[in-house]
Amino acid sequence: MNNLEVILESIISEGNTESQNIINDATDKANRLVSEKKTEAEKKAQEIIESAKKEAATIEKNETVSTERQSRDIEINAKNKVIDGVVEKLLENLKNLDQNSYKAYIENTLKRANITNGEILLAENFKNAIKDNEFNGLKVADETVEDGFVVRSGKIEYDNRFSSILKYNIDDIRKEISDEIFK
Repeated sequence: MNNLEVILESIISEGNTESQNIINDATDKANRLVSEKKTEAEKKAQEIIESAKKEAATIEKNETVSTERQSRDIEINAKNKVIDGVVEKLLENLKNLDQNSYKAYIENTLKRANITNGEILLAENFKNAIKDNEFNGLKVADETVEDGFVVRSGKIEYDNRFSSILKYNIDDIRKEISDEIFK
């Protein structure tokens, strides 16, 4: 081998070594880059998973609260229907008082209110059973009411109809019924 061949072979060998080093560096850089991107992607995926878990927990909590609210509303609605039924039955029972109880109700109410003059409108079913002279001089009117009674004294009306009294006191009555039934 002559000098030229030795130099050429040396240059080729150095070139091969240099090219191998460049390839090795490039491969290392590529592997590091792939590894970094893979780690970054795994981190992002984990963040997405954690975010999704939090969102799922929030949705589950909201659905639970909503379901509990709907359940409570259904229960309240059912209780209100029962209470409404009791109030209706109470009014029906008051409308169907016997004559002596009805008369006692009128007398006691008139005493408490100290009403002594005017005309009294009786419930239709008691119109003919009660006489004018039975209520301290109050005249029994020809008009009737559906339930209870009304006293007219001049321009003033004293409304003692059972339905009016129930309506006026309905909140207290409903609470009392609820407390008694749903202890």
